[in-house]
Amino acid sequence: LAQSEATAIHLATKLVRHFVADAPPPALVARLSQAYLRSGGALPEMYRALVQSPEAWASEPAKFKTPWEWTLSSLRGLGLREAGAQHFAPMLTQLGQPVWRPGSPAGYDDIAASWAAPDALVRRVELAQRLAARVGDRVDARELGPKLLAGTLSAPTAAAIARAESAQTALALLLVSPDFQRR
Repeated sequence: LAQSEATAIHLATKLVRHFVADAPPPALVARLSQAYLRSGGALPEMYRALVQSPEAWASEPAKFKTPWEWTLSSLRGLGLREAGAQHFAPMLTQLGQPVWRPGSPAGYDDIAASWAAPDALVRRVELAQRLAARVGDRVDARELGPKLLAGTLSAPTAAAIARAESAQTALALLLVSPDFQRR
């Protein structure tokens, strides 16, 4: 079973879907599955092929952040290091990814369709506003944006942040911007 082509394709598809794009490029899946088969089923060879692929390093972030990824990147980006389990777990529950309760043995989905629904985005906006309120005006979103989104901060996002009516609104806009939603 471990040496079958179907296993190689399945594993390659899962890796590419998780790390590169929700719709895995067939050529990349083929390269990873061939690396797996050539190596006799060595997963590190698949990982190497993935890391060496140009698709994995595309300049445009393609993956929508899961609630876990978005929350962590928001807290880190704002310099909020003191968010303990008593605060972090409820945040994830609010965003639809409760800790240790994925709802299925397969775990949480890692595709945009699971996390980018309108109600899920509204919850991110609400949480972004609360996080920005915790920071207040100690952080300038116009300075933070280029640091957090080095090379991927779009002109519309930069303009929205610059026009924000307050420092808190600017931070919330940065956290819910399309640029920050992707990895």
